[in-house]
Amino acid sequence: MELVLPSRSDRTIMMATMAVFMLGLALSFSTWRNLRQQQDSFHEHALVTARAIAAGIEINLRRELRLPATPEHTNTLLHLHRTLAKELLQDYIKRTDARFIGLYNPLGHILLSSHNDPKAIQGQLPTIAWASIGNAGEWSGEMNFEGQPIMVLGRISHLTSAPACPDGQCPPDKQPPLLLVGVDMTHHLAAFGKYKRTAILQTGYILAVTIVFWILLLGFLQRNEQHRRLQRLESFNARLLDNMPDGLLTLSADGTVVAANPAAISLMGGLSLVGQPLSSIFSNLGLTPDKQPGQDWSTLKTADRHLEILQLPLKDGSEQRLVLIRDRTELAGLERELHRNEKLAAIGRMAAGVAHEIRNPLSALRGFAQFFAKKLAGRDPEELYARTMVQEADRLNRVITDLLFLARPRQLSFAQVPLAEIFREVHTLLSMDAGARNGRLEHWTDTETVQADRDALKQAVINLLMNSVEALPGEEGLIELWAEGNDDGTWIRVRDNGAGMSPEEREHALEPFFTTRDKGTGLGLAIVHTIMQEHGGLIQIETPTAGGTVVSLFFPANPTGSAT
Repeated sequence: MELVLPSRSDRTIMMATMAVFMLGLALSFSTWRNLRQQQDSFHEHALVTARAIAAGIEINLRRELRLPATPEHTNTLLHLHRTLAKELLQDYIKRTDARFIGLYNPLGHILLSSHNDPKAIQGQLPTIAWASIGNAGEWSGEMNFEGQPIMVLGRISHLTSAPACPDGQCPPDKQPPLLLVGVDMTHHLAAFGKYKRTAILQTGYILAVTIVFWILLLGFLQRNEQHRRLQRLESFNARLLDNMPDGLLTLSADGTVVAANPAAISLMGGLSLVGQPLSSIFSNLGLTPDKQPGQDWSTLKTADRHLEILQLPLKDGSEQRLVLIRDRTELAGLERELHRNEKLAAIGRMAAGVAHEIRNPLSALRGFAQFFAKKLAGRDPEELYARTMVQEADRLNRVITDLLFLARPRQLSFAQVPLAEIFREVHTLLSMDAGARNGRLEHWTDTETVQADRDALKQAVINLLMNSVEALPGEEGLIELWAEGNDDGTWIRVRDNGAGMSPEEREHALEPFFTTRDKGTGLGLAIVHTIMQEHGGLIQIETPTAGGTVVSLFFPANPTGSAT
């Protein structure tokens, strides 16, 4: 069986995936931004260090060299005291993070340097650096110096207090010198590297935890979805098995019932089936298979039940078996009804062909019998023989009349028939017959009218009462006639306290010419059955446990017979 089970976790999984993706983007951007801010912070710290060193150098040079206020005298003194100034610069190199200190004139020519090779850093400076120092007064940038990263600060020195020439109009020897300071960035970059690794590890840890949580969430949702689908499947299977009209049993390898659906329990008479061997269940219910149950349908019959059973092995590798049980009682009844109708049709065709051929000579025979009965009046046994011939001719004529009714039922005329009036009429006709057999006839009704053909209804009730009169036990006999109605229609029932009918007699009671009486024709119930078919109703025959027989006629509220 293919079954579509809708999934409701796809949207949740998509939302969780989008949330993880957005969280990853947010964390990555936040980490990148923090690293940039921290890098700028370390850069700013190195620049502040370079400015502090530059300011210290300027103060010490002015104090130690007693530099004048004018730029031209400052450049002259720096040249004269080059050795002392260089010692001061090298002392700063030892005591601070400075790796290079140099003084240059505005044209970029070296005035003083802490390094043995004054041009070691000068050649690495970009051309824009000198222009930026001249225009903005300061320039900074990172570069490698002797294999180590440094922060280079270049600015116009404050060795003189005289203002610089505006717009560079003064000659170079009258402009203040330019100061370059290179500060070691190794510690700053190491600290930044540690911070960077820590930030990346933290971000990676958070992302890893998030991904793990996402994977666990997906697993949980998948398991939850599988559990929900399993519950829906189990619920569907349970509803399917509980509501299927056929019985379903599961048998273990030894033939014991391990599971049964409600239909199977109902078909087996409401008994407890689980834990019982299937063979003993059949024996207790009086069910006898027509053949050994197997992978073909077999029939189980009782007095009033007609069941079919099929056993199939489970295809899961186990030794368990499935047993399907279906009730074919109604179908068997329809088959019997079809067979009965076919027989009635055959009888009808036969009756239509021979009725007139029989009635013509029968009328002549009856007339001659009556003539001889009058001529032989008073002579015994000749008169008795003649009267017997008349009676038997009348009986044969009634049989032919009934056969013609079965062959061609007359057109019915439906109307609201008063039941109390019909019951009084048949009571008047048959109460003396019942009294002759030491019985009595009682009648009552809970409904006033019934939608039916009056003559056909009266004929059906008379036929049932005549059968009940013949079935009376001979003393304290009782025949009850009553009617009860509901929204669907009206039930007319006839009950007697006779010997009742066996299951076989009930099965064949509606067939033409079936009778258990010596003088019966076997057409009474067949005619009643035909009348009920014309009304679109039905006839039921029951034998209560208390004895007797109950025959029930159902007349629907809206007749659907062929006569309408």
